[in-house]
Amino acid sequence: MRLVHVPRCLFQGTRVNNGTWEAAAVAVGRAGASPGEFLLTSALERRHTHMPTPAKAAVIDEMTEKLKQVRAAVLLQTEGLTVAEMSELRRRLSAHKVELHVIKNTLLRIASERAEYQDLSGVLAGQTTIALSYEDEVAPAKTINEYLRQVKTGKPVTIKAGILERGPISAAQVDALAKVPPREQLWAEVVGAIHGPLNQTYGVLTAPLRDLINVLEARIRQLNEAA
Repeated sequence: MRLVHVPRCLFQGTRVNNGTWEAAAVAVGRAGASPGEFLLTSALERRHTHMPTPAKAAVIDEMTEKLKQVRAAVLLQTEGLTVAEMSELRRRLSAHKVELHVIKNTLLRIASERAEYQDLSGVLAGQTTIALSYEDEVAPAKTINEYLRQVKTGKPVTIKAGILERGPISAAQVDALAKVPPREQLWAEVVGAIHGPLNQTYGVLTAPLRDLINVLEARIRQLNEAA
C-alpha cells in the first residue's frame, strides 16, 4: 500500500475502465494520514503499477525483436508432449530454419503489441508454443502439418492459429497455407506460364499470400462439400 495526496472529490463515484476503487478513502488519521491523504488499495492501481520481472522483461524484448523479423508463425498447444516428441518436432522445424519457443501468453501479447502486430489476444488462450519462420511463410505450417500426419504422439498437438503479415489467421487458414507449394515451385510455375497474359503473371507475383490462402481455403471447403 502507499499514501498519495489527492482531493476527496476525485473519488466521489469514480469508476475507471470498469474498475471500482476498493477503498476510495479511509478515515483521516489511519496510518498517520494527514487531512487530504487517503490510503488507496485499488486492484486497478496494482494492475497498472505492476512491472515485469527482469527475466520476463528480457523474454519480452527478445520475442519483440523476433516478431519484427518473422515472415510467418504458427501457434500450437504442445502440452503433454514428451521430451523426445518435442525434440523431434524442433528438429524437423530447425531443418527448415524455423524456431520453436514455449512462451506465456501475456509475454507474447506484450511482445506482439510492441512489434506493432494486429491484436492477437483472441488466439492466446491455454498453453502456447510458437513456431517462427524468418525466410519462408509456408515452412512452419507445412512442416507442422507433416509432423501431425507422420508422428503419433501420446498427447494430441493442436494448431491454435497462425500469424501472417503481422496479423492472426485461423487454424483452417494454417492448414490451407500448408498446402501452398514451396516458394521455389511457385516461381517455377509462374515462369512456366510466362506465355500467358502478363497482367495475370504480375498478379500472381504481387498478390498477398493471405489472399492466396483465402482462395485455397474456399476451394478446400468446396471440395469437402462436394464429397
